[in-house]
Amino acid sequence: MLKLYQFSACPFCWKVKVLLNYHGVPYETVEVDPMSKQELNFTEHKKVPVLCDGEKVITESSEIMAYLNAKFEISDPATDETDWCTWVDETLVHYFPPIIHKDFKTSYQTIEKITPAGKGGRIKRQLTRIVGAAIMSKVARKKAHKLGITDPEAGMKQAVDHWVNQGLQGRPFYGGEKPSLADLSVFGVFRSTEELDIVDMACAHQPGFAVWYQECKQQTAA
Repeated sequence: MLKLYQFSACPFCWKVKVLLNYHGVPYETVEVDPMSKQELNFTEHKKVPVLCDGEKVITESSEIMAYLNAKFEISDPATDETDWCTWVDETLVHYFPPIIHKDFKTSYQTIEKITPAGKGGRIKRQLTRIVGAAIMSKVARKKAHKLGITDPEAGMKQAVDHWVNQGLQGRPFYGGEKPSLADLSVFGVFRSTEELDIVDMACAHQPGFAVWYQECKQQTAA
């Protein structure tokens, strides 16, 4: 069985999971400790997701999705669909951290919501939240400044409009009557934030997005 090493709220991990869920491919998840990352000791790559298919180890979400697409003959993505997948990784996902980690308090609340309850003891989880919030709020601000993101909420809403107007173009999915790799990539990164405010914000802003999101959620339920 495929084994996916993940952080439960990682947008890149969710891209892989919704692809597997949609196509009914069985897999096992292994939650990685964000501090020690000891679960990844078998590889020099210390970022999630990491997919193991027997002895084969695949890293980076885009490479994993391409591998799965080829292995299970899921689809033959067009050039523009590949462009959308690149847009997800290089543009869309960057609006999320400065929203959910905009300051220490917000980041702490975010980490508190997404930290698996059974991962480590109470003291360890509390330490993880404090350290994580201090690091992530600083990193999010620094990254946003580097990318020129001054209003991440407005940027996220513009990205939603771009997807609905230029991606979906009135169709149920980018893939037409069923989700494609582009749909699953966009949905996956949003699905990772469902316990936070981003999905509600996007759905309230763009009704077309809300309809598309709920249909994707239904079709990719594990």
